[in-house]
Amino acid sequence: MPRPEIAESPAPCPICGEALLAQLQQSPARLARWAALPRLPLKRGQVLLRAGDTPKALWWVEQGLLRASLLDASGRERNLAFYPEQQWLGLPGAPQASAVTLEALEPSRVCVLPYAELQRWQAEEPTLAELLWQGLNAQLQGQLRREQQWLMLDASQRYLRFLAEQPALARRLKQRQLASHLGITDVALSRIRRRLREQAEGLKP
Repeated sequence: MPRPEIAESPAPCPICGEALLAQLQQSPARLARWAALPRLPLKRGQVLLRAGDTPKALWWVEQGLLRASLLDASGRERNLAFYPEQQWLGLPGAPQASAVTLEALEPSRVCVLPYAELQRWQAEEPTLAELLWQGLNAQLQGQLRREQQWLMLDASQRYLRFLAEQPALARRLKQRQLASHLGITDVALSRIRRRLREQAEGLKP
């Protein structure tokens, strides 16, 4: 499968965060359709989807925090992405075997949008369905662009970039979870944090 091209400035997701509610509120029928979707509670550590399995639905994170992880060539677990509230889980296009495992890092609840229901959306709510595909693609493009940028940064720069872009999320992650996402060990991250603290203290009068 060809790797998607990475846009210089990916368009924002048109149906993530508060934008989803704005779209649903345009029609009582849309709100009713959304409210009728099943909700799935997840315990901390519960797996939503295992690598190699083919998903039967898309998911919207209503509460909690999930991660997408995989095993690298050396057999080490790598956290590729984190999904807090008001984010979609899934990829644009036809369902295919997942390359990652999706797991709850906190007690969570997701709204389940089965692909069968999505097909009905495409027939009855084509505008909403198209926005959903655009949103999933925007999330994917943003993640790919971030990964490309990180290749040009050292570990300290990646850490600082993550803090600048997602400060609230950084406070919710354990050190080993964040270190895995940055592609370093938790010991290396501890050293980076200590060095940054020492540099900051050295600037104090």
